[in-house]
Amino acid sequence: MDFQNIKSNIKKSWNWIWHSDSIWSWIVALALIYIIVKFIFFPSLSLIFGTSLPLAGVESSSMDHQIINDNYHRLTLCGNIYSKQEKKEIGYINFNKYWKTCGNWYENKNISEEQFSEFSLKNGFKKGDVIIVWGKFKPKIGDIIIFKSNPDSTAPHPIIHRIININEQGIIQTKGDHNAEQLTKSNNIYKTDETHINQKQIIGKAVIKIPFLGWPKIWLTKVINVFR
Repeated sequence: MDFQNIKSNIKKSWNWIWHSDSIWSWIVALALIYIIVKFIFFPSLSLIFGTSLPLAGVESSSMDHQIINDNYHRLTLCGNIYSKQEKKEIGYINFNKYWKTCGNWYENKNISEEQFSEFSLKNGFKKGDVIIVWGKFKPKIGDIIIFKSNPDSTAPHPIIHRIININEQGIIQTKGDHNAEQLTKSNNIYKTDETHINQKQIIGKAVIKIPFLGWPKIWLTKVINVFR
């Protein structure tokens, strides 16, 4: 088979995949997209960004700066509980409102309002956002990092929280912007500890958020779990 025949067959196959109404062409197209994304796109991103997780979907609200429903169907922010009327009266929470509500915890950790206002992604992000992750960096206070849980934690996914302390030995502590306190082995069902994170646990640093892009995966996961 000469080059022209090969070229012609490739063109016919390409047109069949993307322009045919056949159910088989749809199946092949989906399989091809999956292969490209999994084996070409993501490995290329991993190489460029220097991390095994260049894109991370946010699956919790621990970094949300708004008043939202918690797992117990309470309206909360930084441990404070609100009624529906109070939430309506408060409205959208900008940085100044957030600091008035949550800032005392950080000030007790020697992090001032001015310092926090200069942190990356100072307004946090929401469940359903997608985060672009950079792996080539030196951690500093204020960075939002993605890290693997401690070995005895049962958390199903890596954690994405903000660094609030680094000691002389390089041990890192983080906290979710929305949370009242740091996660310790005794205060969460997964026994996750974010008060003692070492460099080997770090996957990367959050640099950019893309709103809402992660919701399709969350919805799909919920559907799959229903049929399990």
